[in-house]
Amino acid sequence: MMRHGRLWVEGLRPRTLPASVAPVAVGAAAAWRLLTDMGSRVVAPPATGRSADSADAVLAWSAWPGATFRFFGAMVLCLAVALFLQIAVNFANDYSDGIRGTDGDRGGDESRSGKPQRLTASGLVEPQSVLLAAGVAAAVACVCGLAVAAVSHQYWIVLVGVCCLLAGWFYTGGSHPYGYAGWGEWFVFLFFGLVATLGTQFVIVHTVMIGHPSGFPDPGHALGVDWAGLLAAACSGWYAVLVLMVNNLRDVAEDEMSGKRTLAVRLGASRARALLQFGTVGGAVATLALAVTLWTPWGALIWLPLVPASVSTMRAVHAGDFPRSLGAAGRQLLLFAVVMVISAGCAAIAAF
Repeated sequence: MMRHGRLWVEGLRPRTLPASVAPVAVGAAAAWRLLTDMGSRVVAPPATGRSADSADAVLAWSAWPGATFRFFGAMVLCLAVALFLQIAVNFANDYSDGIRGTDGDRGGDESRSGKPQRLTASGLVEPQSVLLAAGVAAAVACVCGLAVAAVSHQYWIVLVGVCCLLAGWFYTGGSHPYGYAGWGEWFVFLFFGLVATLGTQFVIVHTVMIGHPSGFPDPGHALGVDWAGLLAAACSGWYAVLVLMVNNLRDVAEDEMSGKRTLAVRLGASRARALLQFGTVGGAVATLALAVTLWTPWGALIWLPLVPASVSTMRAVHAGDFPRSLGAAGRQLLLFAVVMVISAGCAAIAAF
């Protein structure tokens, strides 16, 4: 029983979960900064007894009744959507790769190699049980997604959720999975970067501004996203791509034998390793530029802890130590989120 429990935990692929948490944190930080820039000051409610045009009749957006609760409520819902969607994708990939035979040699305990034992390929769990687990996680993500649409009053965003579900399934599922054709990195950049980060920023901003008496105080930002959020989304997506590249580089030999033509297989192990190391350096440089832009010049100090994680990733990849490189790539992504949160937060505080 304990063995089966550990197997299910491995099936969650815990090391991949930072890819779902980080973009939500980054999107929330971008939303906080945008609200400070645009709705940073909202008119105090009449109940205060102050006139709307007096100097002391303005309040920070966070002081508007219920604004802070709406901010964090929307953030938690976005986080739940991202987490459960990631879990659903992980189980769906395990199921699809298992029944397709891609994981035919991955049924044993591979803890030393850093490759988590597969649920379906191990034969210890029925394929339908794995598919059911994926369905349950997807259902929870859908419920949370509907709640996101309701609290933000942006019901069209349900269509974005549907696209996310389809992208998750067809990564390794269906008759022509795009993950087998080398398109995985592009879709990860799109959904774990642009969609997750900008979607979180958009939802939070619109949820908070529902309580504003005149709607958006700055019509120029009524879209609910800005350039900082866009750049942060691109960085977030890039770091998520790096995590996938480490994972695919680890599996390059098995994937090539099974006909899974990932980007690493198409490039070859040596060129894929070089691209990964170049991308690690590029991500760190882009993060520095963004952090300094958000909080000049002190963002550079917040950025410094990212350097050891980047170096650790490059060294581990060069040495072929994939358990350590996968963990280091995940830490890079989380540290990027921390840098963004602190930089955006300090920039917002400095604005007052």
